[in-house]
Amino acid sequence: MLLNRYDRLVFMGDSNADSGNVFAMTKQTRPMPKHVYMDGRYSNGKMWVDHLSDFATNSETIMMAYGCATIDNDVVAGTVPMPDGMRKEVPSFVDQVALLRAQVGKLRSNDLVFVFVGSNDLNSLVDTGPTYMTRQTFTPELLASKLRMAMQELCLVVGAQNVLVMKVRPREDYPSVLALNNPNAILLTRQVTEALNVAIGEEMAELQRELGGEYVVDIFDTYSFQKRITQDPAQFGVDPDVQTPSYNGIDLVNPDSSLFLDGAHLAKRAHALLAAEVVRHIVLSLATK
Repeated sequence: MLLNRYDRLVFMGDSNADSGNVFAMTKQTRPMPKHVYMDGRYSNGKMWVDHLSDFATNSETIMMAYGCATIDNDVVAGTVPMPDGMRKEVPSFVDQVALLRAQVGKLRSNDLVFVFVGSNDLNSLVDTGPTYMTRQTFTPELLASKLRMAMQELCLVVGAQNVLVMKVRPREDYPSVLALNNPNAILLTRQVTEALNVAIGEEMAELQRELGGEYVVDIFDTYSFQKRITQDPAQFGVDPDVQTPSYNGIDLVNPDSSLFLDGAHLAKRAHALLAAEVVRHIVLSLATK
């Protein structure tokens, strides 16, 4: 398997990649309930990160991602409820870079880092609840520039030479966003998601030019990946109702074929599809650079 060429797979970002860090941080109280979220994952089965770890039988996995994480807590911070009833900030991507450096010192030249973040920053624009603490007015362009600065640290200081940055999924299709029943909020969500993805592409391309050929900073288009499923779910073995999550507040409906598990997170079928597409991208794009 191609992934075995990499010594270690490093996963950074938010709940799209977190396979248990928030679960451990909250003393196994989030995400809940346990019969819905498998082993502290934000899905009802294996996530794409688990599948990649399974494929890479000779590679070590380093999990740095935290559910609710943002790009930079100095701009907007994600929080999770703790067992004592208080809310605690989770490490942003900026923080995760520092934590990774403290944990490993320097990455090896053949480690592969995945970065999946940005969704929660945008969610803070429409979610007025206690989950997010906004400390600075921001634009998608500012978020992308913050991501780039953290990526510079990741590459030049921590030593990441192979990085795959995942674009933000189409937030305008999230059941939680559609449930707002607010056309303006849905339009805003689509606009800022598209703008952030464009800005991420531009910032990462510029970073690649600055770093030179010794480094590979590649992009995976998660946005288009999910859009392809919603446009033709049958082709992907996904339930045709792509707007209703599997978890209805009590039990799971169509857990093996639903696109969404809850209002935001992908169910296990979608994660298996995502893993296959990421591997395909690595074979056709990243590994050839």
